[in-house]
Parts: sequence; C-alpha cells; structure tokens
Amino acid sequence: MALALAAGLISLAPGIAPAASEQSASQKRHYAIAAGSLVNVLNRFAEQAGIFLAGHNDLASGKISSGLNGDFTEQQALQRLLQGSGLQAQPQVGGGYVLRTTGGPLELDATTVAGLNLGAVTEDTHAYTTGSTSSATGLALSLRQTPQSVTVITRQQMDDQGGTNIADVLRRAPGVSVQNYDSERWEFSSRGLPITNFQYDGVNTDYDGVYDYGTTSTDMATFDRVEIIKGATGLMTGSGDPSATVNLIRKRPTPTFKASVSGSVGSWDSYRSEGDIAGPLTDSGKLRGRLVGVHQDRSAHADHYQNTRDIAYAILEADLTPDTLLTFGIDQQNTRSRGASWTGFPMFYSDGSRTHFSRSFNPASDWSRRDFSNQTLFASLEQQLANAWKLKVSYDRKHRQHDTFLASASGGNPDPVSGDGMFMYMGKFKGDEVQDNLDVNLSGPFSLFGREHELIAGFMAMNTRQDIPVHGSVYPALDGSIFDWRGEFPKPDIPQIGNDDIVQRQTGAYLATRLKPSADLALILGARVSDFKGSDHLDYFSAPDVRDGYRQSGVVTPYAGLIYDLDDTYSAYTSYTNIYQPQMSKDASGRLLDPVEGDAYEAGIKAEYFAGRLNARFALFRIEQGNLAEYVSGVNTESVYRPVQGATTKGFEFELAGEVREGWKLSAGYTYNHTRDTKGDDVYGSVLQTTAPAQVVRVFSTYRLPGAWEKLTVGAGVNWQSEFFGNVFQPSANGSGHAARITQQSYYLVDVMTRYRVNEHLSAMLNVKNLFDKTYYTGLGNFGTGFYGEPRSVQVTTQWDF
Repeated sequence: MALALAAGLISLAPGIAPAASEQSASQKRHYAIAAGSLVNVLNRFAEQAGIFLAGHNDLASGKISSGLNGDFTEQQALQRLLQGSGLQAQPQVGGGYVLRTTGGPLELDATTVAGLNLGAVTEDTHAYTTGSTSSATGLALSLRQTPQSVTVITRQQMDDQGGTNIADVLRRAPGVSVQNYDSERWEFSSRGLPITNFQYDGVNTDYDGVYDYGTTSTDMATFDRVEIIKGATGLMTGSGDPSATVNLIRKRPTPTFKASVSGSVGSWDSYRSEGDIAGPLTDSGKLRGRLVGVHQDRSAHADHYQNTRDIAYAILEADLTPDTLLTFGIDQQNTRSRGASWTGFPMFYSDGSRTHFSRSFNPASDWSRRDFSNQTLFASLEQQLANAWKLKVSYDRKHRQHDTFLASASGGNPDPVSGDGMFMYMGKFKGDEVQDNLDVNLSGPFSLFGREHELIAGFMAMNTRQDIPVHGSVYPALDGSIFDWRGEFPKPDIPQIGNDDIVQRQTGAYLATRLKPSADLALILGARVSDFKGSDHLDYFSAPDVRDGYRQSGVVTPYAGLIYDLDDTYSAYTSYTNIYQPQMSKDASGRLLDPVEGDAYEAGIKAEYFAGRLNARFALFRIEQGNLAEYVSGVNTESVYRPVQGATTKGFEFELAGEVREGWKLSAGYTYNHTRDTKGDDVYGSVLQTTAPAQVVRVFSTYRLPGAWEKLTVGAGVNWQSEFFGNVFQPSANGSGHAARITQQSYYLVDVMTRYRVNEHLSAMLNVKNLFDKTYYTGLGNFGTGFYGEPRSVQVTTQWDF
C-alpha cells in the first residue's frame, strides 16, 4: 500500500525478497491517476499498486506523464506511464521494479531488489525508517533531503518494542528523555527542553502540561508512525518550544482487505485486546474504510492502582472522481484511572535525612481519579489539479474532557520513626476543551531556468476554548503514620468556587519553496506570518474577577534550509528558524511573562544507504532563547515563575535507523546537549523543577534468524541517560530548611523481545522491559517529591492476521 519511489540508484543487498509476487503482477486492476509530473504520477501508481519501485528522483525529475485511467497489469501500467520518457521499469525476480534509462544496463548486485515498500506509510513495510516526510516543511521530502533532524518511529518498531501509548514510544525514541509528574502525566524533553508541540496528521493541538487532557496517555493503536522533528518548527506550527514537534500520523484504509485481532497479558494483571479491519467497501475500490478497537485493563507496580482504556477509530476514504479524494474519520479515546497520584512521595524526612519508600508505595487514595475523554472528528478534501498541483483542505475538531478528583498523601516531611507529619494534596479539577483547526494549502511543481522546483502555500487557523469549573484544593492532615498508609481516606465535598474561561487563537499564512539551482543543490526558503490572541477570565463567586490576555499580530517566522548532495549517498545541510512562543505563566506581581523569543540553528551530514532502507545523520545544533519560564513557587497559591534570560542550548546528535542487512533492523541514537543561562547556571523546567539529562543513548535492534529458524525474530534494546538534577526542599532538625539539589545518577535499562510466527496467520511475541529490574527516579522536584520508574515487566502478545 505504501508510496514507493526510493531515492538513489545504488548497490542493493542481495537475497532480500521482493514485494510483489508474479501472480499479483499479472492481475489487472483499475487505476485512476491524473496527468502531472512523472515523479508524482509514479508515486501515486506505486501507492495504488502496492509495489516497490526503486530509482533515482533525478531520472524522473522534470518529465511529464499523461497519467492512467483504466484496467491494467503492473507492467502494462508502467509502460503507459513511462511512454516517451526515455525510461523503463525493469522487473526483478519475484516482483518489484527498478527504473533505468533505455540507453544502458543497470548495475545491480547478485540477485534482487529489497521488498520494502518505502514511502510515507510504514505499515506492512516491516521497516524502521520511512521514505518520505512532510512534517518539517510541508513538502514531501526524503529524510536525507529534509534540512532538519527527523526521527521516525514506524509501526513495526512500535510493535516490536511493545509500545502501546505515546509515553512507551517516546521514552525509547532517540534524543528524547521522559520524566513523570505523577502516575498519569509525563514530560517529554528533546535537546534539553520540554516538548509542547503535538500534532495529529500535521494538525496542531493545544497542549496543557498541567491539566494535560490525556495527551501524554494517547494510545498508539490507531497510528501508522510517529515523526519527531527535532528543533524549532515555527514554519508549520507557528508557536512552540524549539525542542521538537511530535507528529502522530494516523492509519489509513488499505486498497485490499486486511484484518487482525490480538490479545496481550502482562505483569500486574494487565490485559489488552485489539482489533483492526481495513479494505475496500465497494467492488470498484473507490470507497475504502478502516475500523480499530481497543480495550485495556491494567494495574501497576504501585499499590491499589487501576487503569481502563477504550479506543474506537473509524476512517473512510472516497474517490469522488479520479482526481478528488475525500477523507472522514472519528477517533474516540476514553481513559479511566483509580488510585491516580498527584505528585510522588516525599524525598526527605523531617530531620533532613532521605526517605526510602518502596517502588510499590502509592501515595494516592484508592478513590483518587483522573478520567479523560478525547474525541476527534477530522476530514480532508484533496483535489488533483493540472500540471501535478494539488489543493488540500483539512478540518479537525477535538472535544477533550477531564474529570479529576485527586487525593495524594504526598505533602510534608514525615517523622523518620513514627511516620507522622504528612498531609494530603487534594483537589477537584474539571475541564472541557473544544479545539477547531483548519488548514488549506496548495502545492505543486513549477519550472524555472530549465529546472523543476516545488512550492507550498497555505493558511492555518486554530481556535481553542476551555471551560474550567474551579473547585480549588484542600490540604487536610493525614491522621496517622505514612508507614501505615493503605490508600484509605474519606472523600470530602469540595464545592465549586468559580469558573475559568480560557480562549486561545492562532492564525498563520505560510509559504515555502524548494529550489533546485543544480542537480546537487536544494535550497528551501519559507516564512510564516502569524497572529496570536489569548485570554483568561477567572470568575470567582466571592472575589473580584481576574482577567489576563495577550495579543500579537504580524509575527514573522522565517525558515531557511540548504542541502548539498556530496555524492549519491551523502548530503550536507544547514537550517535556521525563528522562535516565538506566547505564554500564560505569571511572575510574582501577577503579570504575564513576555513571549519566549529566540533563534535555532542546525547543520550536519545525512546519509542514505540501500535505496533509503537505512538512514543516518549527524547534526550540530544551537538554540538561543529569552524569557524562558522557570518555576519559583506556588503550592498554596497561584504558581509563580521568573523569566530566564539568555538561555542557550548547544549540542550534537547522531542517529542510524533502518535495515542494516537482510532481516537485521536497527534504531540507534546518541544526543548531547548543554543548556545554561547567561550566568552559566542550569535551567530548571517550569513545572518539574529538574534539569534534563545532558546525554541520551537509545539503541534497539531486531534480527530475524535465517534458514530453518526464519520464523523466529529476536531483539534487544538499551536506553541510557546521564545524570539529571532536581530542586527539593530539605528540612532540618531545628525546623528550618533549604532547597537541596538531588541527583539521579546515570542509569541504563535493557529491554528484550522475541517473536515466533507459527504460520502465515498466527504469531506470538514476548517483551521484557527493564530486564535487570533497575531502580531509578523518573521524576524529581514536582511539589518537592520524587517518582520511581517502572520495575521489570513482562508482556505476552498473540496476533491472528486474516
């Protein structure tokens, strides 16, 4: 099903099975492909035919095809598409094709071309990389031709690692570190800075790191891949931190029938069932659909904790005409947690000595809850225009709700002997958010000075409204010893004391072009002009209203990138973009902090091996920011922040992802970042009072055994990160105290997996995470508490493919 025009005529690894069989190649099927540039036409043909088509983009660049309409075999279709182009498609043993000129032979290694359908879609390719991404610039480019660092976690890698939610995926993604606020909320960081930009199919979503609305609990069953664009992405997102943008790409209907059911059982009474069915809904195949459903019940290593998750996803694609594609879908994710904590456990006893709670200790009451309900309606219309231009209109409406009533015995510092002296963090919080997103863009090729270039122009609008009943928080004393805590505490009545209405609007017009001055050089220039508006109306029933807001018009975000092909394998690149991020954080006087502003620079080398099946990159980066919010105080009052001036992050990273050889897949990365303010001091996060680890190593690899053991795949991964620091209040025996710096030393975690394919339908997989059962903190500093990472866990999954 995948789009597949791989870049580069290079030597290919021998002995890798082709994608299509001779029988499927001889069957006729209906194609409806509009005329346009040969590159785009061949891409669409490869996607519809579900074949692998290898060749260099320059072979087809600048050529035009009359398109295709009718019933043809693969070879008949290719002959018509390539007629008059001076190119031909050479069939490979067992299937697949390689483009070549008609004037000379194609040099190949001994046998065949790889059977990977490397395009934008990663499902069913079994790959650890992708052939195309548009998340960084809006233009569909290979990873090598994108002038920014992009990490792609494919469907296969998610399945191999047993990643069922976004936290599972990101904590094992190269260059990303993860810390916990508490049992339900995570903070993801890249290049030493928190990630606040999340997208779904390239559509921005509002992210609230405090209330969260379930963003960091998103289930991955409905997604084809996760694209992580490192650094600032102002061209496509407008505002946001220059850490990274996480773009979750949904699964699509398939041109042929496919279905699967799976069931998992794991540690701590965790059970999960999943069903997925896709395919054409009419004989002509012009209407296609997909349904995905998930039910999950799980406990945890923490006492009296329970989580239930239900997922329903449906999507339809309709070919209204040969040139018009309509897509409509709905995604519903409901999550319910009991025994949900608010922060973690105290780090110090009342005399200033360190506590030693077990990993099973849960400070939450047994009724403490966080419930999320997230519904997304989305639709898009794609119209193919003349000369390979395309108009796309996308609309996305999110309705997100959370119902939270928390009680957590996390406050205070207990007596080291009696365990007395603790109090409860207790609060009732609700939120109802509606977000509307609109994106209209026009893209296509154009000719200038005898060469073909690309252009995209678009408009985005995002409108978010939050209705938050204000109930407030209470902090009752814990009657008894924390050592006897079993989660039992009476549920109080916390009345509503007001309403909080938050409105945020952002509009932006963007333009980007990819110019090709020569065959080896590409220059990407772009800019975005944005308007930002936000208001916060806090209406207390028995106190004066509080109103805050910001408004900024005509904010220009420039983007520039340059890629130079050193040869058929390596490219050098550099890029620059501006940073602008409005913020609702307030200083001690109650005044909103000024927007975060700055610049982001990146340069490096990228490589593409084995026709794009293996991608590598080395990048240097520098990020300069002003007015970065740093948390100061605010347990019993509204949170207070201070602006950090001159925060500079610099570092480098290396990544390798794809297929090293037949059956051997690898994802590996190393990142180093150094973040300091103008005084040379560490910069602590705005919610978690911690630094981010300066070094992160992520390695995961699988190998399908050869010969008689070919049904068996084994894999392992290592996740290592350097030390990080947290600011935590440390009391003293005389009743005073001070802020203490706690260090989580560097640690590594080892994961292993094995999968056995019993037959063409049935497979079974075993995942063991944290194999050596390491004990470590994955959260420090939130309200002066700590949070343990997950101990060793085991999960067994069986899947039946129809």
